[in-house]
Amino acid sequence: MGTATRQQEILEELRRQIHRMERRPARREGVLACGLPEVEARLPGGGFPRGCLSSLCGGPASGKTGVALSTLREAQAGGGLAAFVDGRGEFYPPAALALGVDLRRLLIVRPGTARGEVLPGLWAAEVLLGSGAFRAVAIDVPLRGVPAARAEPILRRLRAAAEKGGAVALLLSGPGDPAIPAAVRIDLDAVRLAEVDHVA
Repeated sequence: MGTATRQQEILEELRRQIHRMERRPARREGVLACGLPEVEARLPGGGFPRGCLSSLCGGPASGKTGVALSTLREAQAGGGLAAFVDGRGEFYPPAALALGVDLRRLLIVRPGTARGEVLPGLWAAEVLLGSGAFRAVAIDVPLRGVPAARAEPILRRLRAAAEKGGAVALLLSGPGDPAIPAAVRIDLDAVRLAEVDHVA
């Protein structure tokens, strides 16, 4: 069986699973643990709230990508689906595998837009969050330099989509990014991570 045929079969199966899960009521209650005690100790209830937008803020090598991947791993427990919106084109599958992420149950979205264009990635995240099919969605798009007037409406829509779909939404942000209307904000520059300090 050719690689292209196998990829098509995987995509079709994913579509069927998403359609089935979209018909289920969204689960908006509770929190989703990230599996990292250093971070969970700073989170109300010990995890990221479901149905909410959370911000992972930090500079380069702060570990925010590692925290996001660890949270996606926890979201996959029991057969759940997770997604990663790779607006920077820097997603590295071996790093995700090393943290226990099941790549077969992870949808990776690469908008493939021109450098500096962030809206397609944010729009993709809105669709994923609102579908109700994913337990967690990590969103890594370059927001620095985007005018607040341009960023604020779509960020509010992301928050509304998370509420609608019941997913944990993790927006990775850095110094100088627009203010995120997040229910929870973790500054990774202030957290010493033992497990994921090798992941940016």
